[in-house]
Amino acid sequence: MMTLASIARLYRARLGARLVLVQELFAVLGIAVGVALLFASQVASTSLNSSVRQLTKEVVGEAKLQLVARTPAGFPQRLVGEVRALPGVRAAAPVLEEHASVSGPAGERSVDLIAVDPHFVHLGGLLLRRFSAAQLAGQHAIALPAPLARAVGVVSLQTVRLQIGASAVTTLVGTKLDETDIGGLIDSPIVVSSLGYGQEIAGMKGRITRVFVQPQAGREGEVRAELGAVAGAGDVNVEPANFDATLFDRAAEPANQSELLFAAISALVGFLFAFNAMLITLPLRRTLVENLRRRGASRLMTVQVLAFDAVVLGVLACVLGLALGDVLSVAVFKADPGYLAYAFPVGSQRIVTWHTAALAVAAGMLAASVGVLAPLRDILARPLRLAARPQGAGRRLTAAAFAIGLACLAGTTALLVTGIDSVPVAVLAVAGLIAAMLLMLPLLFDTVVAVFDRVQRPLYLAAPRLAVVELQTPANRVRSVAIAATGAVAVLGSVAMGGAAANLQRGLDAAVRDIDSAADIWVTAAGASNTFATTPFKDVASGALARLPGVRAVRLYRGGFFDWNDRRVWVLAPPRDAARPVPPSQVPAGAAALATAHVRAGGWVVLSKALASEHGLRVGARFTLPSPRPLVVRVAALSTNLGWPPGALVMNAADYARAWGSGDPSAYQIQLAPGAAASAVSGEVRRALGPQTGLAVETAGQRMRRHFASTRQALARLTQIGTLLLIAAALAMAGAMGSMIWQRRPTLAYIKRQGFGRGVLWCALFLESSLLLGTGCSVGALFGVYGQLLQSHALATVTGFPVDYSVGALIAITRFALVSAVAVAIIAVPGYLAVRVRPSTVSPA
Repeated sequence: MMTLASIARLYRARLGARLVLVQELFAVLGIAVGVALLFASQVASTSLNSSVRQLTKEVVGEAKLQLVARTPAGFPQRLVGEVRALPGVRAAAPVLEEHASVSGPAGERSVDLIAVDPHFVHLGGLLLRRFSAAQLAGQHAIALPAPLARAVGVVSLQTVRLQIGASAVTTLVGTKLDETDIGGLIDSPIVVSSLGYGQEIAGMKGRITRVFVQPQAGREGEVRAELGAVAGAGDVNVEPANFDATLFDRAAEPANQSELLFAAISALVGFLFAFNAMLITLPLRRTLVENLRRRGASRLMTVQVLAFDAVVLGVLACVLGLALGDVLSVAVFKADPGYLAYAFPVGSQRIVTWHTAALAVAAGMLAASVGVLAPLRDILARPLRLAARPQGAGRRLTAAAFAIGLACLAGTTALLVTGIDSVPVAVLAVAGLIAAMLLMLPLLFDTVVAVFDRVQRPLYLAAPRLAVVELQTPANRVRSVAIAATGAVAVLGSVAMGGAAANLQRGLDAAVRDIDSAADIWVTAAGASNTFATTPFKDVASGALARLPGVRAVRLYRGGFFDWNDRRVWVLAPPRDAARPVPPSQVPAGAAALATAHVRAGGWVVLSKALASEHGLRVGARFTLPSPRPLVVRVAALSTNLGWPPGALVMNAADYARAWGSGDPSAYQIQLAPGAAASAVSGEVRRALGPQTGLAVETAGQRMRRHFASTRQALARLTQIGTLLLIAAALAMAGAMGSMIWQRRPTLAYIKRQGFGRGVLWCALFLESSLLLGTGCSVGALFGVYGQLLQSHALATVTGFPVDYSVGALIAITRFALVSAVAVAIIAVPGYLAVRVRPSTVSPA
């Protein structure tokens, strides 16, 4: 065995050769790209849930249980006294929590107003303990995190506009919360005030939405039962104190599943980038092994040297990859999926866990080890001098690989036909598709080169002939196929992800059009947090609006969120006489008409498939809806989740009023008289409501555009992961092409001695690279179209989102052109430098 010092000296001596050093750097870059892609995509998947859990923990503090309101109206504050009097209750803290929007000179943001009793802040976490009783009790002001204050353009002691429900108030910013005050919650969308002031500005005098309860040690079960008796049949639920985090985990699950799918595929692509980067250095490793064996090194010594190579490359690449991934995640993941902020306080903080870094490092080290050791197993297992492999053996191996690739493709198709019902199955299907492409690629590549050779021969040009000779040289085969595979994997991943995201977006857009086209003009509570029309308000203007010129009818639309087990469900309740109370594109063909008739008649609802499956319901089934006033209904049809991840439910507005015990609308749906212009009538509606109103007026088109923007926020992470993949593909191609061209310098020097000029050599390099990239990227585009269909079905199954199953040829062409253009641009500079090498009489062989 060799000592570590001897191995290190040998490695340092090898790096003294510039060719070896540059090749090692390219290999490090290739692995680092894969590590960065995996790290950044995992950060995207974990940050969202972690931000909500963190906020919930810091608000809840030492409390174990809570009473939570079932309706937006909350419940009487006097209930707190009853809770405190219960045996086994150590302390109880009243809280008013309201979704709101805060706006200042620089913009508007959705926030969560948290109003607390200053005498009980000690029960809470870091967020509430920051305040003393005197600070909260004595101020008619709010506190904002510093980033939120900067985002809306205010500083301490300035005023902001706070929209809560249908009311808008101007309030003072008493203080800004810095990171030293609230730590990791600095990016949470929160507004804090005293309980009394919060009730005043929210119009909730004497009412609260939560009571956090701290039981005495060992008496949590007893206290839960007592709280159930206090809650009785009122509009109050008894839940664990951290129940909102549980609700959010379920709400974010479909989005997380889709992100997990994209992240897993990105990880697979990143690993292949790293592995291909190592394959490109295979000639260098073969030369090293041959030199070691000629000098009497045993197989064990050779393995030691190679293992040291793998460790050095892996460690350097992982360090660089983590740094690069951190930069990418900061630069790319700028926006949070704010659509969930309509029902939850979603922060925008970027949270990195040790699991994320460990997974990325493990993948990088595995790629380095496999890339260094696996391709050399045949050399290590045989004597150094071995008869050449028969010429037909390579062709038979290529044909066998093609046949296995066809089998993998057939297996992937079988998974698609039988149904993709989970992320692991979806990843398996995509892995099968990538494996099929990589196994079929060598034969396809040989075919393209052979056709090009036949076409160029009659031309008698030097550059095409030099390119063909280089591509057909057996010693360069692994390197050539590895570069083509890098382009193929890059384009396949990019086309599949981009196409699936586009199909999902079209499906969501169809749902938006169905919902928002139900009225010519919408009047809802103002603010970004009310995009889903879920905030009720008092009906004081419908009569006046109905008498305006150009108005044919004013209908009352109702809707909201309610908690059904661990799901926060979106309820849409259009009026009976709405044109399309059931979104026709979101239910199976042929079911919309019958479902519409049932919903209009009353006593029937349309459920999203996930909700029906969870509760064992089917079309026609009767069940009790767990609304604030439980209502017995039947299932009229099953739908998608209408773009709301936890699930959606459609019923008529009259049934909603009975089930929620309130006739307050959450929107006016205005129908125009024939010939009336929406823009003119909307102006009349605004004037009728007055300048002080907290209601917003939108035409159907304006509302659709705002709703479209919110659904695009729902796909923000998927788009960002796709962007990362494109960036990683460009970096991987840069490393692959740069490595190939640098390896060619000795060959170019020898060819140059034969009388070929720089122009001929550069053209030969360009043609060789174009054949490699053209073959790889075009094969990747073809398989990417299939992957697009595969991932679209997977997204529909694992998320419940509405998806349009289109095949985006334009996306395939665009991504093919983009990756190819980047790669060709990369070729130019190193190619120009490579052909300037001095002529040499030494053959590279």
